[in-house]
Amino acid sequence: MAVEFDWIGDADVDTASLRAFIATATGGDQHADGTVFLDGMYVMAGVTPEEDLDPDTMVFGFDERFSATFRFANLATKPTRDHNTALMVHVLIAFAQSYGGNGVLLFNGEQAVLQYGEDGVIFDAEWEDWTENAEVAPLLTQFASRTLPQPLL
Repeated sequence: MAVEFDWIGDADVDTASLRAFIATATGGDQHADGTVFLDGMYVMAGVTPEEDLDPDTMVFGFDERFSATFRFANLATKPTRDHNTALMVHVLIAFAQSYGGNGVLLFNGEQAVLQYGEDGVIFDAEWEDWTENAEVAPLLTQFASRTLPQPLL
């Protein structure tokens, strides 16, 4: 089964700019439909139409304006998955620093594993994958790490 991370945010960004940002930050190849492909992962992103807004996401304290799904290939090697995880984290950090606003990264659409907003970037201290990933672990000394609320679980 493939693993997915869903990113939702409230920054004022259009679909083309969001996709270009992700492609640049990951070094991925953006296809004609806007999907960004990398070895072992692809990312679909865009502005969320008002009729598709998920009221459940408002529990994070902001209105969803855009979303992106990072889908990891289940046949990718562990080093490839770890590297793609680090790329995903770097996308969110760079986006938060460039665009501001609020956002949350959800593992399989439910578990908050990273958040950003007024308090900066915060890693979920309960998510062991952060400490087990050699590319992400050093970021834990640069950004806050604490137990994040889990309103969707």
